[in-house]
Parts: sequence; structure tokens; C-alpha cells
Amino acid sequence: MRGNPPFFARFGICCGTSGSGPGQDGFDTPFHNGQILYAVSANNSIGGYPRNPALGQGVNPTTNAPNSGSVELWGTPQDLPNPYVYTYSLEMQYQVTKTVTATVGYQGSAGHKLIRIVNQNFIFPNNPSFFQIFFSTPDVNSNYNALNLSVTHRLSHGLHLQANYRWSKSIDQLSYEGPGFVTNQTFPQDNRTERGPSDFDVKHAFNLSSIYELPFFRGRNDFVGKALGGFSIDTIVTANSGFPWTPVVGGTGVRTPGGPTLSPVRPQGYTGPTNIDTSNNAFITGSNFPGGGAPFFIVRAIPNGSGGFVAAPPGIGRNSFRGPKYFNIDMSLVKQTRLPGRLHLGEGANLELRANFFNIFNKLNLAPFGFSSSSTTIGNFDANANGGLGVLFNNPNFGKASAGLAGRVIELQARFRF
Repeated sequence: MRGNPPFFARFGICCGTSGSGPGQDGFDTPFHNGQILYAVSANNSIGGYPRNPALGQGVNPTTNAPNSGSVELWGTPQDLPNPYVYTYSLEMQYQVTKTVTATVGYQGSAGHKLIRIVNQNFIFPNNPSFFQIFFSTPDVNSNYNALNLSVTHRLSHGLHLQANYRWSKSIDQLSYEGPGFVTNQTFPQDNRTERGPSDFDVKHAFNLSSIYELPFFRGRNDFVGKALGGFSIDTIVTANSGFPWTPVVGGTGVRTPGGPTLSPVRPQGYTGPTNIDTSNNAFITGSNFPGGGAPFFIVRAIPNGSGGFVAAPPGIGRNSFRGPKYFNIDMSLVKQTRLPGRLHLGEGANLELRANFFNIFNKLNLAPFGFSSSSTTIGNFDANANGGLGVLFNNPNFGKASAGLAGRVIELQARFRF
């Protein structure tokens, strides 16, 4: 309710340097033709500032339209159903040896009536007085299935190991209810076309953790044992397959009757390689799509009913490609020293010194591809060019990583327990 008039309205008065003012050599006046008001508070309180006459002029009760600018509306169905998720799992464990245990399990879930927040301007003919009309729509379903494998070697001879592997798939029509550009659907008119891998779906995930207590001088209470003993090495190895991403086209999008243009949109066809290389080298050089994405995708134009053309509805599935893989090794060197009893700090008193090495081998991991970023944008499409057949302008950075994740980080810690 707080997002609806009269509590909230949206006005565009940006900006004092927008370049729209005359005679300013590309710069507007700081007051933007009187719309930006610079003033101080009359009594040094938040309520002492004068009202900007360009803002807050209310809504006409007869037409429900704003007297100036445009407003944004939020709504929800009168009988909004409760979203619900079924979760289920089955696990079996087998003791292989005295110190080794193996576990195999299945985990799944099914969600129904989850919410997507849809701008109704993308679906119904528009009232230009309303900038956006967001409506909670409970028609999103989710599905998750996973095979979980685990092997544990309990602490024996100073060594503890645990290895976990997950083979899974998560499917939905929208992974985050939004609204927001990176969470928007590319074709909200037909929710069925949005069904695909979840934004966070990782098909293969593996991690191995270990604790190894070095045997040197272990158990000795003399000076040599306290100085050189008590060391252990903790290691975590993580390997994941890449996150999914969606190829999109900017420029002229899909227009609904009387509605605004959707942009970006998904292309209508794909003619490129089916075996996509997910190695770092492929995403750095762009070898999967040499020269850019335009030669490998099909974008068609259709008449918009008013003499122009727009892109056709999508034919490529959401999140149909996979991004860079991830591999990392973290390691810690830990030294624990028991404090002498004469300090009267308790039998468990000890001093722990720790050196943590995150990404110890400084392995390059590429950042996941962002929605409608340079890495996932095939190019801009001009539907009216080439006699209405359309022209797709190429983006040479398509399929190339634009950033990397953190390199090696060293952290030193000292912890006193008593």
C-alpha cells in the first residue's frame, strides 16, 4: 500500500547536467528548467523544506490519472493463494570399514503458486499515466532433484576426510520474484516459455575437506613439543560446474498490443556449436563464438500492426547455456599450544595460531555471466532495417568473460581459549 498513491509517486527531474538545456554546450542548467529546487530547511528539521512545485501534484479522483508526471501502482489478487513447497528425501548409509562410512541419498522438492511480480504494462494495453503497474502473480512452479553421495573417513592416525558430490537440477520459471532488471522475465506474456534451469542451478558440485594432524612431536609436553608440535593442515577443495545464462538481444523488442517494447528478448533460433567448452580459455578468448554471437543466432521481425516491425517471440530457452566452471583450494596451517596449568586458566586453555590461505594456488576463476551483460548480449536488433526483415548487429564480446573472482588471500589469526 505504501507504494501506491497518494503515499508514493514517481517523477523524473533528472538531471542538472543532462545536456537537454539550450546554450549550455551539452550541459543543462543546475535547476533543469526550474524542476530541481535548491533550498534549505526553514527550521532545521526534515519537515521544514519547501514543497517542490514540480512534484506531488496529486491524482485526479475522476480519471485516476496523475495531475503531472506518472505514477507507479502495486497490486495483488484479492484471493492470493499461499505458496507451498513439498520437500522429500531418502538416505542410506553403509559402514565400509571401521573408520570409513559411505552415504547415498536422494533429495527433492516441488514448489507451487510461487510469486512473480509482473509489470502489467507488458501484458495489457497501457494507460500512459501509469509508469509501471506491478502485480503479484502466483503462477510460478519450481522443481529440484538431486543425487547426494558422501564418503567420510573418521579421524584416525591424525587424518579426517570427507568427500561430497551432488548431481542435481533445479527448474523454475523465475528464480527471484523481483522486480528488477536482472530478475525480469524476457517474455512475461507467456509464463510457459520461461521454464528452464534456475539461475542458481549447478549440475555438478564436489567438495573435499580434510584435517591432518602432523605427527611431528605430537603429544610431547616439553619445550620442543610445545614449539614444534601441535601443527595441523586443514584443506577444502571445491569444484562446481558453471551457472546457466541466457543469450539475449537488445534493440527492438517484442511489443504487445498497446504496450511497451520488451527489451532485451531471446532470439528465435540457434545454429552454433552444441558442445560448448566451459573452460577458462574458451571464455577468455571467446572461442565458442569466434567473432561474436550474431552469426550463430536467428532473430526474426514481424509487423507490429502500425507500419513498423518488432522482434518475434522467443525460440531459445531461458538459461540454455552454461558459464565458466569453478575450482578452488583453500588451506589452513594451524598451531595449537596448551597453556600451562599454573596459569589457572582451566585444563582446556590453549593458544591457537592460524594462517588461512584462500585460493592458495591463485587459481583464476571467472565471474558468472550477468543477465543482459556484454557477455550474454548477442547484439542489437533493428527490426525496421532491410525492408522489415531486420538486421542483427554483432557484439564481439558475446561469450567472453568480463571479470574474474578473487585471487589468493592470506589471513592470519590468533585465538586464545580458556
